[in-house]
Amino acid sequence: MLDVQKIIKRLKMTGMSERQAEVITNIINESQSHSELVTKNDLKEMRYEIQFEMKCLEQRVTHKVGGMILATAGVMMFSDKFL
Repeated sequence: MLDVQKIIKRLKMTGMSERQAEVITNIINESQSHSELVTKNDLKEMRYEIQFEMKCLEQRVTHKVGGMILATAGVMMFSDKFL
């Protein structure tokens, strides 16, 4: 977060009027509030979400492949016994 008062004070120390310093600080503050910056915490959260989704996907694939193996084994046993 911006320390607005600190920025205004620093700008005034360079010779700007208080009004100019306030306008510049407001512009900077508004531009930051409209930008979509990603923080380290945002990335960490996304990483955990992706890891969770990957685990779920892995489990679904494992169950499907296991089911296909069991079905294939059943068909092979049926074919061997009755054909």
